[in-house]
Amino acid sequence: MPMDWFDFIFVAITAIFGAGIVVLIAQKIESHSKPSKQLVTAPDNDIAFLFKSGIMMDATPGAMAMITPHLGKMSEYDATLELLGSRFPGFQEALTGDDVTSLRIDDEGGKGLWVNITKEAERTRITVHGNRQQITGGTVGIIERDIRLTELMMLRDLTQHTPQLIWQEDLSGKLLWANHAYLSFCDKLRDDETADQTTWPNKPLIADLHENNIGKAPSARRVSVPLPKQKAEQWFDVTSVRREDSLLHFANDANAIVRADQERRNFVQTLAKTFAQLSIGLAIFDKRRQLAMFNPALLDMTNLPIQFLSARPTVDAVLDRLRESRMLPEPKNYTSWRDQFTALEQAAKDGRYTEVWNLPDGQTYRVTGRPHPDGAFAFLFEDISAEVSLTRRFRSDIETSQAVLDTLADAIAVFSSAGTLIMSNRAYSDLWGPVSDERVQQYEVQSAIRTWQNRCTPTKMWGELRKFIHLVGPRKPWSDQALLDDGRQIKCEANPIAGGMTMVKFTISAPTHPVIHKLTQHDPALMTAKR
Repeated sequence: MPMDWFDFIFVAITAIFGAGIVVLIAQKIESHSKPSKQLVTAPDNDIAFLFKSGIMMDATPGAMAMITPHLGKMSEYDATLELLGSRFPGFQEALTGDDVTSLRIDDEGGKGLWVNITKEAERTRITVHGNRQQITGGTVGIIERDIRLTELMMLRDLTQHTPQLIWQEDLSGKLLWANHAYLSFCDKLRDDETADQTTWPNKPLIADLHENNIGKAPSARRVSVPLPKQKAEQWFDVTSVRREDSLLHFANDANAIVRADQERRNFVQTLAKTFAQLSIGLAIFDKRRQLAMFNPALLDMTNLPIQFLSARPTVDAVLDRLRESRMLPEPKNYTSWRDQFTALEQAAKDGRYTEVWNLPDGQTYRVTGRPHPDGAFAFLFEDISAEVSLTRRFRSDIETSQAVLDTLADAIAVFSSAGTLIMSNRAYSDLWGPVSDERVQQYEVQSAIRTWQNRCTPTKMWGELRKFIHLVGPRKPWSDQALLDDGRQIKCEANPIAGGMTMVKFTISAPTHPVIHKLTQHDPALMTAKR
């Protein structure tokens, strides 16, 4: 079928477009095969770099020789900035700035070196040049030498001004080298008469360090050096490193650490002595619920074997042994005694546990739980058997005394020197009215006298009785009589007793003759005279 005009035009356009693509690809390949700014042909020891967007595209052998030792720590671009930036002032600013297209920077050391920076699009070309008539060894050698010299000077300055003592010995212990701190300390150790700042130390500061450092691994030890004319010692933490046929020693001042350790040990010993002398049993459990510390009083009070306590048992094991030896109060519900122990432990951690243990053998312990830092807690066992026995006996004596007073027919009341009612018997309550236990400590003699006056005919004896109760110093027994409102005669006696207290006794006279009794009954005239 013959080709029409439309197909012919389409084929021609396609051929032309394909030829253009081939030409563009060829130009692209040619442009890539030849750099836009080819590196200059230079000797191997010259330095020239070509970077594109911070990535090195090419470099001379001399340039690679300069940055290769640093490539393990940084990129080619960063290594170039680090090495050349330290020698040529403004190099980093010029390289990273956008306003620089071509720049020459001279060496600040004045040794005939300069660097050229040329920027074109995204490419940056760096070349280092030197005056070969004044410089031998090549540009790379000069820069490397200066860098090494700078690093060497810095290391020497560090070793001479560091407060750490640094020295070197051979394998036989002979001193080979020492820094300034080492020599200054050796000068302090010399006597004043033989002191010579320029004399090299004849022997190492710390002997026998070489004998324990045969292996290649670093070793550390703490040693002391006696100071002349002083009882104190200088302590060092010495680290030794094997270097081929020599040993390098580093000594750090350890006086503060040693003093802190000594103070801590002294404090612990003081606490141990104090705990040993306490009459209160002490058991401290750490955060893992194991016994961390106990004192001898705990052994005496619980009768637990020292081998058992020294094995650092848990709190459950200790409570189990206490229950087995009948040193715990027996619970009513045996199935829940474990839960009680758990509650006891938690209460001790919160500082809320305080109980009195009444043991089967008659002893009484006050057990207190106290929290400690880091989750630890302590139990304090205090034997209060004597205190409880004394309290019980005292309470028994009071009850016996009260029972004796209640058997007496006379009304008796005891007042303190301040006029407060201390105690009274049953006959007093029957005569003057009951006094509740809550009112005893607040019932004063004024209130009592007011009650007595309301039940008796007017008389001056109550004022004299009040003065007698408040009187300070030696007193003689006092007595007087009064007439009750029902006509009975009452005798009041006040006797001083121990502690400035006063015992007041009321005695009612025997019944009178019926005629006299009739005469003493209530009548309006008597009540009017009373008012």
